[in-house]
Amino acid sequence: MRSSSVAGCALALLAAVSCSVYDSSLLSSGTSDLGSSGQTGTSGATGDGGFAGDPPNTGGAMSVGIGMGGTSGAGGAIETSGTGGMGVGGGSAGGAGTSGAGGSAGSSGTMGGVASSGGGGTTATANGCVKLSVPLDGATDKAHFVISLATPADLSLATISMHLYVLAGSGGSIFNYVQDSGTYRFFGVELAQRAALRSFSGWSTLTWAVGAQPDAAATGIVKTSIENIGIEIGAPPSSSWTSPTVVYIDSITVTTPTLSFTFDGSSSVYPTATTTAATGQALWINGGATDTTAVGVTLGWQATCP
Repeated sequence: MRSSSVAGCALALLAAVSCSVYDSSLLSSGTSDLGSSGQTGTSGATGDGGFAGDPPNTGGAMSVGIGMGGTSGAGGAIETSGTGGMGVGGGSAGGAGTSGAGGSAGSSGTMGGVASSGGGGTTATANGCVKLSVPLDGATDKAHFVISLATPADLSLATISMHLYVLAGSGGSIFNYVQDSGTYRFFGVELAQRAALRSFSGWSTLTWAVGAQPDAAATGIVKTSIENIGIEIGAPPSSSWTSPTVVYIDSITVTTPTLSFTFDGSSSVYPTATTTAATGQALWINGGATDTTAVGVTLGWQATCP
């Protein structure tokens, strides 16, 4: 039933108007176009909903859906609540044409517009982000960036997620770690599970089940009293790197308990390397001799993210 409706619609449209499926001026990232005015048909007929980008695709390829707009009633102007239009889709958002304009109350036989979705990766929706720049020039280079909690938290059942964008990082790794209050024992993602910087493309989410990970190294970490949540960018296990390695982060979140650090303003970072925790749960560079060994590490905030 659906294929015959689409075929009939396509023949009728081709007989009435001339339309180019591909127009490079209509391609954009993550936007939705209400479409052109098309041709308004006669009144009274009940149109079939269009097939917007059926089937959906996951990036790069063109996805087309054609639908007839309109519910019963007198012929009238094109509205935006009718059929899915003719869609050109791209990017990870999948099938396009989800908001193409079609006839609503009144017009039948109107042709929907063209919509496109973002190309590649996921879209960052934050109001700001932090920029971590780490010159990696040798096998022992690393940098530690830390959020010191206002009150120690029980992370024995927690999962930590970090939303990040690797702008430059041909070598090295990135991972989260925690430290308990008072003794500041270091407990991080196990070596074999640390994410290679070169493995990221676009905005990505890195997740660590800190509560479930066993203390295989016998650090003695007290997960019920965690004071620091950290990020390490380090040279291992690579032998060549991008210098500087540059990573953007727009949020770090914790579940069980619920904690959220969204870096929405400049006060969310303390840009000067120090060995004393920054106030207000701002992200800071731990400049201790065993914490940051790379030279020239910088931390900044910006309103516009990649």
